[in-house]
Amino acid sequence: MKPFRSPSESHPVHEKFAKAREELSSALIERDEEINLVLTALLANEHVLLVGPPGCGKSLLVDSLLSWVGGTKFTILLTKFTSVEEVMGPVSLAALKADKYLRVTTGKLPEADFAFIDEVLKGSSAILNCLLKILNERSFDAGDGIVKKVPLKLCLGASNEWPAPETSKELSALFDRFTLRKTVTPIRSQLGRQRLLWARDHVPKLSTTITPAEVEEARRTAATLPWSKDAKEALESILKELAREGIQPGDRRQFKTVGVVQAFAFLSGVDEVQPEHLEIAQCCLWDDPTEQPQKVAQVIARIANPTGMRVTQLLLEVESVLAATDVRNLADAAKSAAKLGEVERQLSSLSGNGRVDKARLYVREQLKKLKLASIEAV
Repeated sequence: MKPFRSPSESHPVHEKFAKAREELSSALIERDEEINLVLTALLANEHVLLVGPPGCGKSLLVDSLLSWVGGTKFTILLTKFTSVEEVMGPVSLAALKADKYLRVTTGKLPEADFAFIDEVLKGSSAILNCLLKILNERSFDAGDGIVKKVPLKLCLGASNEWPAPETSKELSALFDRFTLRKTVTPIRSQLGRQRLLWARDHVPKLSTTITPAEVEEARRTAATLPWSKDAKEALESILKELAREGIQPGDRRQFKTVGVVQAFAFLSGVDEVQPEHLEIAQCCLWDDPTEQPQKVAQVIARIANPTGMRVTQLLLEVESVLAATDVRNLADAAKSAAKLGEVERQLSSLSGNGRVDKARLYVREQLKKLKLASIEAV
């Protein structure tokens, strides 16, 4: 996804989000897209579902965000044996003595500012039903018939796997509550693997903090960010193309996607939504996780951001070349260096933006390291 940049006339809130994103990215290896999703969700007032193996930094990302924004966090690992009381709070014995049914929510989800719910798709039907109202309406009835607003700003749901087809119908309502959804993969690049192995501290150190009032101010600004004519036409074209592919996200999901894109554009530091900001919609505009995410990403890239699509293809080619290179073989190393040089030339021919420049810098750094490693191996 496109990296954040400071706007020409920088706003203090923009600066804080940009700084936080930079510092999170420098510590969390190959998690730029997940960082973008979480920060965008915070501003769009939506929730995020990340699906992937344990140990990919999902909980660490929430902890870091919490240290930045402040507030309370609720964390739980759901199983089929998890009780409603563990999530929503136990029933008050004192209230029962007075012939009343009332939950004590202290320290539980209804009183949390942030939530990390691991294996969120594996809870019982009773828990899932309780989650629906909290996630969607941000409200909870403790048992006295009084529906109260909860302070929940963001819920990050995690799962090791996408729901199986036989359970997808039962989970569809909860699944839909997570507007932003993405597969998280282990570290793939050679450089990322080196950072993981030889840098001993991967905990983000954020130099700024942000107040709830500033977040709310940014939310209001993002929600009023205008759409350019090209961006509107691009979104309508994307939805038409997806319909032809048999992908038809519901009305609510389409409506929420508009707010998500506005939030992402705001974080990018622009004055109006442009077609390239629709890239984040690839995490919103689908329902079936088996094939639809890839198709949606391809359609969006082709219509709204062909440059970004080409950059991604070229970077994947770079990683493939590096993984197959034997630096001890001079002929092999020279051949790989030539391929990287060609990739750098292709990147230089693309219309300039932050992502192209960052990709070119990365390729030049890898080319330099390849040549140095080849020399040292002689």
